[in-house]
Amino acid sequence: MTKRKNNSFIIVILIVIFCLFLYIIYRPYDYTKIYNLNEYNIEEIYYKNNSYYVFNITKENIKYSFLIKGKYTKNRKLIDKIESFDNCILPQSDYLSFYPLCYKDDIIYSYNNQKNNDLFDYQNIDILNDNYNNISINYLNGKKYLIYNYRGFYLLSDKKEIKLYDKDVYNIDLVYYLNNYVLIPDYNSNYYFEKFYLINMNNGKVDEIKLDKKISFTSIFLGDYENNIYLLDKKEEKEYKIDIRKKKVEETNFYILENNKLVKKNYLTIVNNHLTFNKDNLYKYEIINKNLYQVIGDNKIKLSNLEVSKIVKNSNDTVYYLVKDKLYMFNHKYGEILLLSNFEWNFNNTNMIFISE
Repeated sequence: MTKRKNNSFIIVILIVIFCLFLYIIYRPYDYTKIYNLNEYNIEEIYYKNNSYYVFNITKENIKYSFLIKGKYTKNRKLIDKIESFDNCILPQSDYLSFYPLCYKDDIIYSYNNQKNNDLFDYQNIDILNDNYNNISINYLNGKKYLIYNYRGFYLLSDKKEIKLYDKDVYNIDLVYYLNNYVLIPDYNSNYYFEKFYLINMNNGKVDEIKLDKKISFTSIFLGDYENNIYLLDKKEEKEYKIDIRKKKVEETNFYILENNKLVKKNYLTIVNNHLTFNKDNLYKYEIINKNLYQVIGDNKIKLSNLEVSKIVKNSNDTVYYLVKDKLYMFNHKYGEILLLSNFEWNFNNTNMIFISE
């Protein structure tokens, strides 16, 4: 009997050791690997917290940078081959999907900002050629679009009008988007408001969140954390937490998000230093000399040749932006696509467009 117990104990220990071995071997961790492939020098970096890779590929002092979302693998040197054509390169990998980047006149640019691109078999795009309340609809990319119309919104994908106000409100500075919800105060009021409207972009439903205390329109949204939106009333010197799940608002201490943790501050520190919630976004985009660029580390990749007036939304590898009265999207898979156009955006484009995830 004792021998059988000893055997069982040994088996359990072996199983635990084996499981620990597998955990150590396969658990994700940050790493940097530098290697050469023919005439290319490759720096391969993995960031475990966000599950993404950065590849910096250099040839003759020309550096191409790729940002790729991907699951961790214990393998290294993930690029097997690099194809080159027309001043462009296209890495090949058994684990990750790459896109081509090109170089010309000291600029790195996406191959997919070129028209008539036949390098890939693109998904068929259904051009709609539709119109709703003077908004031209070219393509919706499977998303919901909430378009402000001065008295409320159009849920464009459902062709539904959401009326909120009895008067025209031209500037809605105090509005916040989170997880397909749009939070906006009651602009029927002046100076102070006593309720929020919470719009569900999935179905157009509107809920009212009533307040125990009046909040000044001289307020700013600081950011969000764990489905709570934080607002700073600069006139009354108070901070509020808005729970969009429970639809409740409560006064809280003065907090700022730093390194994904709520850190207590005082009011003057927040206001004087213009502090807001600090959230890292892997995908960074900038307008440089009126053109749109993706920024990866110290490298900049030109995405569009159009004169971009405003970035509307950054949704991971897809960026939405305005060119005068036209809304475009770009990602490295499909390139640049016209979505909507609305003449009104020539005059007002602040907090006018909200796009679902």
